[in-house]
Amino acid sequence: MRRMYDGCRWVGLLIIGMAVLGGIFAAPVSGQEARGKIRISYPNASICCFALFAAQQWKIFEQNGLEVESIQMRSQAANAASVSGDIHYVAGVGPNSVAATLRGVPSKAVWFASEQLIYSIVSRPEFKSLKELRGKRIGVTGLGGTSDVALRIGLEAMGENAKDFAIVALGAPQLLTGLETGSIEAALLNSPLIYYAKKKGLRELLDVGAHVQMPLGGLTASNASIQNRANELKRVIRSLQVAKRMLLQSKEKSIDVIMRAIKVDRETAEDTYAEFRRTSSGSGVPTREGMEQIVKSLQMLGQFAGRKIAFEEIADARIAREIARELGYKID
Repeated sequence: MRRMYDGCRWVGLLIIGMAVLGGIFAAPVSGQEARGKIRISYPNASICCFALFAAQQWKIFEQNGLEVESIQMRSQAANAASVSGDIHYVAGVGPNSVAATLRGVPSKAVWFASEQLIYSIVSRPEFKSLKELRGKRIGVTGLGGTSDVALRIGLEAMGENAKDFAIVALGAPQLLTGLETGSIEAALLNSPLIYYAKKKGLRELLDVGAHVQMPLGGLTASNASIQNRANELKRVIRSLQVAKRMLLQSKEKSIDVIMRAIKVDRETAEDTYAEFRRTSSGSGVPTREGMEQIVKSLQMLGQFAGRKIAFEEIADARIAREIARELGYKID
């Protein structure tokens, strides 16, 4: 089951939760694998989370002995809910989740959905270049998150200074509306919003994904789950990786998932699926290169500057590697 959740009330829980981490994560190991329904948060109904949606629609979670409820929450709220125990896993690996880990949230990246971003800067039609957008408002889904960081890297790759633009945070559904009404002059969009924007006559100025090698989607788990609930986590990762492989192998079934999950017509679903196939390959094993790019992006924003961060501090690839081998992927 997938549902929306008002994440606002969770924002304060991060501070509260950090104060009681000992109580939350020091529970005895015995009996911990007997948890009932598993709650997985996801940031938005987009290309980043297709494996999660497919695993639910195709009952792959159930085939692996799991009862999963997916809940839409903004990244910051999901981090807080993870600390409090209200969310068991976070469907996402990116600057926001890694920054939370480095600030003390006991969690790590455990699975990659993709190793390449799908983002483009799209503007109102009167703007024909990035230079013309200087001083104008560019919308992203969240400050400090993947879209914000990707935008800044993309701008710098084109010789622009991100400080010359007014970067503002809006919810994903409001980005396209904001472009149409003129409340923002440009936005960083991913599929299927890129497709909708082009149909409405809006202008694609930069394929940001071509300049940013960073994971899109994935799974972040608490250290407690990694250590004490390895069997459950293994089944979650297996379900997601199998779902991703099935999405890549079956176009028709995948298009149906996309149409149902993000409520688009067939033409849009086909366009979105083509983007998914182009970027979603791989074994799902978190890579050092991908995690290093996330860290570099955070340091570019002035966070954790000068701090040497080991892969093992922010990621644990052991279970994903085990699953990949069992599924026949060649793993170094």
